[in-house]
Amino acid sequence: ATKPFGSLWDILAILALSMGLIPLLIYVAFDCLLGAAPPTWPLEQIRMAMAVSAQEAAFFLLTWGVLRQGGQSLRAVGLGWHRPWLDVLWGVGLGVVCFAISPLSEYVSRVLFTLFIDENTVMQMLSRENMLASNLILVSQSRLLHFCLGGLVIVVAPVAEETFFRGYAYSLFKERWGTTTALFVNGLLFAAVHAYVIYFPSVFLLGFLLGLAYEWRKNLLTPIVAHGVMNLLVAVTVYCSYL
Repeated sequence: ATKPFGSLWDILAILALSMGLIPLLIYVAFDCLLGAAPPTWPLEQIRMAMAVSAQEAAFFLLTWGVLRQGGQSLRAVGLGWHRPWLDVLWGVGLGVVCFAISPLSEYVSRVLFTLFIDENTVMQMLSRENMLASNLILVSQSRLLHFCLGGLVIVVAPVAEETFFRGYAYSLFKERWGTTTALFVNGLLFAAVHAYVIYFPSVFLLGFLLGLAYEWRKNLLTPIVAHGVMNLLVAVTVYCSYL
């Protein structure tokens, strides 16, 4: 892939806007529209979905804007067709592998954290982190909202996040520090942004493997598909566990 235009400051600016300012504005605007209406779970879920949608849109559009400012296109970071069927197959395989090893990664994380924190506290933290995903997937009685949330988790988030984290941020890290350091830094950044504690090693491993896939295939299709398959399998597992 062609080296993208940008700097580490651009990465920080995109993160600050996408993870902080823009979702906050969505929350404030939503609360202003509701006024004194009592908070109900469907409304809370809609507000959450709107904030996450705005966040993912910001990741994608801000990355695209920075690239355009430098005279580049999204193809410069690998968003395009290369060998699509092969890339898709590798992406599906990687997504299944990431999902399959996630229980082992979770177990290792729990063991490591119990060396420093008592087991009850670790399990409480794990339960809270599980609820973050559950709240976005479950409880809605609207099929339309379920469909929208499914599209957000399985399609929109993988495209937006892989464009920024692998296509843009990883490419800049690699340009400055080389492949190995870039893979580790990119994985750490990906895990930190998701704001997990117990699941931090699992998300880091996912980010590292997606970075390897991007480095190997030289395009974003494989990590996008892998990310989407992973999210799909997690969503199905969470949904089935509550039936």
